[in-house]
Amino acid sequence: MRKLASQIDGWLSDSEGELLYKLAKDVPGGQAIVELGGWHGKATVWLAKGTEAGQQNKMYSIDPRAETDSAFLSNLAKVGVQATVIPLATTWDEAAKRWREKVGLLWMDAFQDYEDVTQAFLSWQRYLLPGAMVAVSHCDQPGPARFVEEHIKHSTDFAVVQSVDRIVVMEKNKCRHYWSVDSTDIGVCKYCGKKTDFKKLTRDFNKWLGQSLPLK
Repeated sequence: MRKLASQIDGWLSDSEGELLYKLAKDVPGGQAIVELGGWHGKATVWLAKGTEAGQQNKMYSIDPRAETDSAFLSNLAKVGVQATVIPLATTWDEAAKRWREKVGLLWMDAFQDYEDVTQAFLSWQRYLLPGAMVAVSHCDQPGPARFVEEHIKHSTDFAVVQSVDRIVVMEKNKCRHYWSVDSTDIGVCKYCGKKTDFKKLTRDFNKWLGQSLPLK
């Protein structure tokens, strides 16, 4: 795969490609793999080869140019994964509005701005099954790095499980948490024992509440 991927333009490192391969291979059967942003297909072929070696799940590459980009389509054919990848020529937000399948792996490769990566994640997270993985690229950039810090590290539903080069991988919790929160805003799930600091969530809620209350 390294040799095949090296012939495709892109910034994905071999280590990152191998990470995506393993993530795709490990997705349980019957769960879709979704790529947001395909460009020339460097990450796409790693994911496609991974699912072919695993459960042969459906793999969707969502990009406005996905069905017309000759370099993208040619690279899929060269690697022999054109039958595995389903290109969808649309934007991530339009695709999210019409989506119907449950997702086991979400690869977010099209975002460097904080607002964009946050909105894309919020739009797609409802389709993620318990135990699903989300891989976010460009985490060496301020936008995605801030997204991980603010929305994932303090989340009760997701946890960072791995990082390789510029990619951070997070997992959706399998447990439906029942939180017992003490006086210091530390919560413990009575089912799985996970601990979470609710201080930031409390501050954000109080800030929102203060902004929402009508002035007297």
